[in-house]
Amino acid sequence: MDDYVIVMKVGPHSHMTLEEIIESKKEEEKIHGVHFWGYSGVFCQPAKVQDFCKKAKKENQKVHLILLETKSNYDSSIGYITQYSKDGIHYENFKGPVQLQGAQFSFVGKNIKKRSDFSLDNYRTVGGKNDNKPLVDHLKFRVNKSFAKKDPSLHYSNDIPVFEVELVEPYAIWLKE
Repeated sequence: MDDYVIVMKVGPHSHMTLEEIIESKKEEEKIHGVHFWGYSGVFCQPAKVQDFCKKAKKENQKVHLILLETKSNYDSSIGYITQYSKDGIHYENFKGPVQLQGAQFSFVGKNIKKRSDFSLDNYRTVGGKNDNKPLVDHLKFRVNKSFAKKDPSLHYSNDIPVFEVELVEPYAIWLKE
């Protein structure tokens, strides 16, 4: 079920608690049929997310975005996002309101839910200089996102509470104000 995942640390943002953000994503999904989870940085750029998800789909697997709660005091001063692109070239306006601020990119998902049975210890990082490194060792310090795949030889149960989102096509998009 969770062979392929993208793990991202999340926390309070833009004067909203994590609980308020989760509720805003549920409301977005009612409007758009999906919700948008914004992010920035060099890890998990949209084209790489799309490739990762397409590879999983070829293996009849879905990719889940796993959101790990982290304490944060991040406060965005960047304007509201109004446009998106599926290819990084052609942009269009969102058809309704979205809660995205200060992000370069966004995951596209649905069915956000809380779960308490996820273990980082059962996954290995996919790609980059840390390819095949245990995920729990990779997600340290300033590293806040990673592609990962379950390693069937690992059977740990260091379960932690997370939020899980099913990623749906186009999986990730580029954003601009």
